[in-house]
Order: sequence, then structure tokens, then C-alpha cells
Amino acid sequence: MLNSLQYLNFSEHMIEAIKFALRYDPSPNPRVGAVLVDKNNKIKKITAHKEKDKDHAEYNLFKNSDISENDTLYVTLEPCFHDDTSPSCANAVLETNVQNIVVGDIDRDERTNGKGIELLKNNDLNVSIENGINDFLNPGYKITNDKPYLIGKVATSADHIIYNENKRYITNKNSLEITHYLRATVDSVIIGKNTLKIDNPKLNVRLDYEYKNPQPVVMWGNDTRELKKYSSSFNNFIFYVENDEDSFSSFLERHSIKNGLVEGGNSILSYFLNEDMIDEFYYFKSSDSLESGLKIDKTIEQYISNNFNSIQEYPIIDNLLTTYTNK
Repeated sequence: MLNSLQYLNFSEHMIEAIKFALRYDPSPNPRVGAVLVDKNNKIKKITAHKEKDKDHAEYNLFKNSDISENDTLYVTLEPCFHDDTSPSCANAVLETNVQNIVVGDIDRDERTNGKGIELLKNNDLNVSIENGINDFLNPGYKITNDKPYLIGKVATSADHIIYNENKRYITNKNSLEITHYLRATVDSVIIGKNTLKIDNPKLNVRLDYEYKNPQPVVMWGNDTRELKKYSSSFNNFIFYVENDEDSFSSFLERHSIKNGLVEGGNSILSYFLNEDMIDEFYYFKSSDSLESGLKIDKTIEQYISNNFNSIQEYPIIDNLLTTYTNK
């Protein structure tokens, strides 16, 4: 059975590394997962960087492991070259019999930034790169622009409907599962007041493992008449009230939120797009028509078309996912 992440062109073993890495939070370090596979493509060991100031994923993998030159190492991020804060993982790889390594992304940390891969190649290791793994696993990693890193997400029918009272989910179960993996990668999920009232959402992660749930955030606006009622009913949510707070970015930072997934409707998506706060966007579209319901605002689609670069399209059975990054 396909894991939904395979529709994003992630390899089977890299997906296992992602899933294991998502169990842990080594912040402020990035999540990193590692998998050791034998010549028969069987997993021998899987681990991750589990917490700050503890061993990196590669060191955890190599401990008490019988490593053959026919094994392949999958790691979601380039092994670190530097050794100023921890031992160099690239050097640790060279101390084993591993000859084949698949790397999720080049580490944008200036202390490494390709030097780990160069070291491995200079020592005759076979190194290949599976792009996009770390970018998915650690949204906004090493991107500094003085604001939280935000991902926009919307799901529509073939006839552009985003809400139909008779159909809870617009897209298929694989698209929904990808959304839950996205939730597992971020610190927060952001919705508007109307979505809260209409959908009564949980905004948690519902996958095959109990990953840490993101912090639900509600953009409440400035009408506080029902705020006490809803904040009491949704006591694990936090509410941003305009005029009572400073900027939304400062609000998130005060709650130690570095990134988030914006899942609201037309008004919330329009707000964040017009404020140029969305860094990347996931647009899921079903091939089914619903004929009636609330349609996506045409200005949202126009804004994305004019201000975002389309990165890739991913067929997901009868759905199509298009990913974008802000220009």
C-alpha cells in the first residue's frame, strides 16, 4: 500500500526517515531522520536526532550497528561538516563501511552547505540527493526574514468549491493525509473565526503515529462579543484579536511559533496573501464537481498566479496537488 508521501515523489526509505524524525523535536536544531538499508533493500535500523544536545541521527544510527559496504544510508539532511558544536557527521560516515548514501537536501547552514557531501564524494562514496525532503520536514529551515514561515493550503473541487455542507472533505484520503503530515511538520495551524464556528475543527494530526499536534491559532478579528464563549470551548486554541495585540508575526513569536499552516477560508487566505505573509502554497484540486457551495475567491487564484512560482504538480489519483513558492 502506498504511503501518501510517495505521491510527492519521496522514496520509500526516505519516507520512513521522515516519519521517524517527526516523532521528535530537537529544536532549535532541525529534525533529521536516518535509515540504514541492506543490499536486499531491507531496513536494518532507523533512528533520528531526538533532542537538543544529544547525538545526531547518523551517530544514533551507527551505534552498535553492523554496517556493510553493501548497505545504503538514507538521511533527510546533508551530514554536517562542522564540528564546533557536535562531532562532524560527515566524518562519522567515513569511519564506517558505508559506500552509498542518499541525502535529503543540502544543509543551508553556512558551516556545512555542501561541504559534507563534497567530503564524502572526495572519499569515493556514492552520494545522491533526493531534493525536497528537508524542506518538507523542516519548513523555513535557515530562512531568515524576521517573520514566521507560513504555508498556505486550500482544497477545491473541479468547479472551484471550497465548502459544501453535504461533503466534509473536498479531496481524497491521500490528499487529506498529506495535509496531516504538513500539520505534523509545523508549530501551528491557523484558521479564521468563521472556520471555527462552522467546522468545529480539531486541527490535530491524525496519522498512524501520535505525532505532536500543532498549536491551533484563530484569527478572531476585532469583534470580541463571542470571544469568551469560544475561547472557553476551545481552551487549547489561542486567539489573535486585532487592535488588542501587536502584529500577528509578533503574536506568533511571543508564543514561540516559528512556522505555521494557514488552513482558513477565503477571508483568511486573502488576508495573509495580501499582507505577503505566505511563503509557500499547497493547492489541492479534486476532479469531482460539487455543483453547489462556497467557491474560492477568484482574487486568491489570481494573486497566486501573479505572485508565486509554480514548483511542481503531483497527481494524487483523482486529485492534483500544485505547490508554489512566493516570488
